[in-house]
Formats: sequence, structure tokens, C-alpha cells
Amino acid sequence: MDSNQANQYGLSKEIMNETIQILQDLVRIDTTNPPGNEIRAAEWIHNYLAKEGIDSEVIESAPGRGNVISRLKGQGAGPSLLLLSHIDVVPSQDTEKWEVPPFSGELKKDSTGDLYIWGRGSLDTKCATAEQLMTYLRLYREGIKPKGDIVFAATADEESGGHFGAGWLVQNKFETIRADNVITEGGGQLLPIKTKTPNYDIQLSEKGIFWTRVKTRGSAGHGSMPGPAKEMAIIKMMKVIEKISRYKPPIIIQDIFRETVTAMDLPVPWLTKRIFSSKWLMKLGVWLAKKVMKQEIDQIIYPLVQNKITPTVLRAGQKENNIPGLCEATLDVRLLTGFDRDDLYKILKKILGKLYNEIELEPIEDQPGGYTPSKTDFYQKIEQIISHLDPGAKLVPMLSPGSTDMLFFRNKGLLCYGFVPMKLGKLTAKEFEALAHGYNERFSVDNLMLGTRFFYDLCLIY
Repeated sequence: MDSNQANQYGLSKEIMNETIQILQDLVRIDTTNPPGNEIRAAEWIHNYLAKEGIDSEVIESAPGRGNVISRLKGQGAGPSLLLLSHIDVVPSQDTEKWEVPPFSGELKKDSTGDLYIWGRGSLDTKCATAEQLMTYLRLYREGIKPKGDIVFAATADEESGGHFGAGWLVQNKFETIRADNVITEGGGQLLPIKTKTPNYDIQLSEKGIFWTRVKTRGSAGHGSMPGPAKEMAIIKMMKVIEKISRYKPPIIIQDIFRETVTAMDLPVPWLTKRIFSSKWLMKLGVWLAKKVMKQEIDQIIYPLVQNKITPTVLRAGQKENNIPGLCEATLDVRLLTGFDRDDLYKILKKILGKLYNEIELEPIEDQPGGYTPSKTDFYQKIEQIISHLDPGAKLVPMLSPGSTDMLFFRNKGLLCYGFVPMKLGKLTAKEFEALAHGYNERFSVDNLMLGTRFFYDLCLIY
């Protein structure tokens, strides 16, 4: 391993190699959710800590759904900090499209020449687990006693709502995982915009989840003798999906987005901030920015100012020659802060028109988004550390279009920020955003070292 890369963040070659090995080993443990089976990864971490003489607890919320928690007692003179990550991963479909097997944990360069750890979960979020675990190990090895407790937790089920992970722990084992402040995934990316100083996003808020099942019913029968197409459940659902896909949601400028625009070091500040604070001018601004930057920033900006409804699952029929009388679709619905399920139904009624009366709607998941203010000492500590590691860097508070386990902790009144620092490297914003749940998921060694140093320095000032 290149020692210069380790020295860039003041890490020894031994720390660097161990962190890489931890991430590789974690990636090689298949924790695909569903079904999860996170117990294997939780026990691996428990055993790793035990070899150092560190106590930890593996908690099963259900058979195979493992969570691991450890607490380093502080001096009782400062706030406690929870280092949180999740160890479940999304399914790895179309494995033939991967350059390496999804659970190989292979260490190799990509086409840009940068060195990566490859595999499902390497970016989302076993990288954070490895960084935080290495930090936690160093605190013990070096005999550091922080002012407040440091809690390490790697949890199950984040990818399916956290009900067997953080959500279950908050409800059933809160004292075990309790801390004043929480830091986890959801932000930390160096923004792909030319600015005077490096701008890193930090997640203060997240859109609410309102997953919904849509059902259409029609005439069942033999495939060789079909009735009118308009009476078929599948055809009705096709119309529903088509209307949703054509829907252009209105731009909604909320305070959190205004805070984002105000914090960014944008070129020609008065003009760009005016453009991105106006729903009338924003589309023009995004179009111009795409042309100038040659980056797909519309995929980054629009989810921050629009309610999004995305069809993700479609089910109908069981046999080739049978016309099904029922068709079901799942909608991944992400609503801005302040919107709820009633608002969703109003939106769907507007989208579908008369077709709305021919469908059935069934709630799957309702988790309204939360918010943590930026004017806190915790926020300042995060900015202090990243500005030291990347000279002059500043934080840009943002809404996250996706959800994280912070939902559960924010509801308990804890201060929660999403921040795992990382840079795009030689990838475009579009290429980077596609990695987490896409083909050839990977995490660069450079980012792994950046995050490892960041979490260690953050813990030192606690």
C-alpha cells in the first residue's frame, strides 16, 4: 500500500492496512436484506473487539437479525457520542454486470486508476463501520478517555426501514444505545461544484418515507380468450404507472433548502443564490449549471425541492396462460418535511384523475422526516475537524432525499448529523451517486483513510 496515501491523513501504514482488511472482511459477509442475516457480521465485529479485550453486546431483534453495541466510558464531563452505521446491504441483482463478484471485497484499481475496495456494502455503509470500528479500537489501544462516552453501534435492517435494527433498539434497548449526539451516513460528500473553499454537505434533515402499495383489479380468465383490454388489471396498472412517470412535481422551496443555498460558496453569489431560491428560476439555473459543469446535478438538486413518487416493484400473475385479476405495484414515496400521507393521496388523485377511483391504496411504511438545527456545538466540532483535514473546508447543511436511521433518534430529541466524509475522486457526480445500490459498488482507499482520520479526530475532542 502506498505509504504516501496513508501519510496524507497522518495514518500509519499499519492502521491503513488494518482498516482496509476490516472493510474487505465485512464486505465478504453476505448481509443482503432481505433476509438480512446481519448476525454473522455482528458476531464478527464482536469477536474482533473481544480479541482486544473490549466488551460488546450482540443483540438479536429477531432470529438472524444481529446488532452489535459497545460503549467506551468517558469522564462524565462532556456529551456522549454515538458512532452509528448499518451492516445490512441491498440485493446484488444482475451479478454478471459486475466486474468482480459482489461479495469479493477485492482490492483493485478501477478504470480511473484509483484504488478501491469492491463489493456490495463497501460504500453503503460498511465503509463507515470499518472507519468507526478502527477509530474505536485506537481509542482503547491508546488508552484515551474522552470527556463523554463513545458508543459504537453497527445495526441491522436500515435498508428496509430499521425495524429490526436502530428502530427496534431505540424502542426496546434505548439505554444501551443512548447518546447525546449521533453521527452516521447521509452526508459528508465533497460537492462537485467549483467553489472558493471545499464544500461538504452535512445531513440535517431527511425526506419522509411513505411507501405505498397500489392495487388494480380486473377480469380474470384464460389467456387464449382475453376480454377487453381496459378491463384487465395489468393494463389498468400500466396506465397508473405511465401517468406517475409523466408527472412533473412542482418545485417547493423550503427553509432547509434556503439554508443550503446560503451556505454554499457559489459563483456570482447574489445571482446564483437568487436563482436557486426561486422556483421560477431554478429550472433555468439547473439547466445552465449542467451545461457549464458537465455534471448531472439535476439528479442531486430536484429531489431536495420536490416530492418524489417512484414505482419500484410490480407483481401480477402466476401462470403463462392465466389472465390475473389482481396487479400490485409498490411506490417508493419520499415527501418533503411537513407533508404526510393525506398529501400523498391528494397528489395521486391529481395525477390519476378518474383512474384514481379504480385503484386501491395500502400504506406500507410511514416515517415522517426529522430535523436537527445547524447552530450547535456538535455541528461546529464536525466543521472544525473537516476544515483541518481539508484546509478551508466548510459544511453545507442539506436535506437528504433518502432516509437513514437518524429518524428514530431525532424522534427522541437527540442531535443527529449525517456525515461520513468522502470525495468523488475521478468519478462524475452521476457515476458516484449510482454506486451505492448499483453495479460495481466500491469505496476508494483514499476515502476510507479520510473517514478513518475524521472519526478519530472527532472522538478526540469529546
